[in-house]
Amino acid sequence: METERLAYLLELKEKGESKVSDFEYPAPRYPAYLKQERVDDIERLMPIARSVVRHRYGRAALGDLQQDDQLLIVTYPNQNQIVLEALKRALLEDGAKKVDSINLKDLGIEGREFSAADGWREITDRLAAMTERGVEYKVEAEALKRYLDDRPGYTGVFTGESGRNHWKRVTGGKIRNNWCFNTYEDFISRGNNYPDELWRMFDLKILEYFKRAEAVHITDPQGTDISWSVTEQQAALWPNGAYIAGHILGSTLQGIRFAHPVETFLEQAKILMPTINGVVAGTSNHTGYFPHIKVEVEGGMIKQITGGGKYGDLWREVVERYREVEYPGFPYKGWAYFNDASIGTNPWFYRHIEGLWGSGDPATNLPERMRAGVVHFGFGAEHWDKEFLSYAKSNNLPTMHFPHVHNIFPTYEILERGTGKWIKVIDKGRLTLFDDPEVVRLASSIGGKQLLEYHWIPAVPGVNYEGDYNRDYGDEPISWIARDQDGEFGEPIN
Repeated sequence: METERLAYLLELKEKGESKVSDFEYPAPRYPAYLKQERVDDIERLMPIARSVVRHRYGRAALGDLQQDDQLLIVTYPNQNQIVLEALKRALLEDGAKKVDSINLKDLGIEGREFSAADGWREITDRLAAMTERGVEYKVEAEALKRYLDDRPGYTGVFTGESGRNHWKRVTGGKIRNNWCFNTYEDFISRGNNYPDELWRMFDLKILEYFKRAEAVHITDPQGTDISWSVTEQQAALWPNGAYIAGHILGSTLQGIRFAHPVETFLEQAKILMPTINGVVAGTSNHTGYFPHIKVEVEGGMIKQITGGGKYGDLWREVVERYREVEYPGFPYKGWAYFNDASIGTNPWFYRHIEGLWGSGDPATNLPERMRAGVVHFGFGAEHWDKEFLSYAKSNNLPTMHFPHVHNIFPTYEILERGTGKWIKVIDKGRLTLFDDPEVVRLASSIGGKQLLEYHWIPAVPGVNYEGDYNRDYGDEPISWIARDQDGEFGEPIN
């Protein structure tokens, strides 16, 4: 009944409105300031380092030091050593008692070079470790736990570029934050130096939308069109788990899973899953890019995957392999659950330039999902419940969601409970709260309205740039993206 009602509401919403393909999208721009001349004098870098370590908000924050902190930084093999030394010195100046650093190779992790041209790796990099070795999250996390077990004196650890809560869960809680300063580009990124108080305001305001939601509808010019219903009880439960600094869980299902006992999650999943229907489509994920993929969802489960090149082939094989699996308490057979629809909230973040085609970090395309208004979708059965994890390990099953699709220009709307109005949280890739008077007032008082301006908007043919989407981009996006990252199409932000 809820599914039929939602379909009716969506039909009413579309009447008299333009189709997604008729919308005008914001013009391309790129952060040209990142191409500035590199400095190899550590003294000249210290002012930036001192500013960076005092931030307390977001996944890159290094601040909020405690008395006599003994810190450990875990880096990737491509770590810029001058950047590392500048930040270590700044942490010591700010009150840390000791700051050590190790490389992943010191944990026994083989150093490799990864490229965003291989977007299919998001399947192969994660699946075998979970199903063949019983790894809950990442091999690196379990290796770090063993390292810390032998060295109990550390009070805080910075590691990885994502998954703060997962790192904490696996390693025992000493993770202070991610380490997002492997390259010189990371170090000079204005996104990593964004005002804490303004960024936090964005995140909290998005949670207020969720509390009023009766339904969610997400579209994107690359073909995404997916929706679900939200009961009054779910709207109350959702925000409790949706809050991760700079990474707001825009999936009602995932927000409930993060914050509540497994019994609550499974009870609500049985109500919510049948209402999740539609399509997720795009050309990028956490590891890189691939030909246009279309993932059809029916009743909260993947029904069909079309396209995607090698990524699509690998993903279809995983869906088929685990089609008859019965995770404890989950409403349907199979692994192929809709899970994630998370929202980036920082307008100064961007798709990386340095290291995109060659990096020691396997998640070579991860940073683009941090930009305000980007939605990244994730799929797969997941929970941290001990029974779930034990069952998955003993049966050689995946324990985490891992295939993703990013949408750069989504429109994310909620149906407001009690009013019947559809409210745009994101409009064509832009957070609408940037027009909120409270947000504008705070931005104006601490630095000006330029704090609400985007530094990176990619050029996509047929969406916000001349050309044909399929011919010039969708069928083979990598060559176009390489030109775009070089600044060929966008207005430079200096």
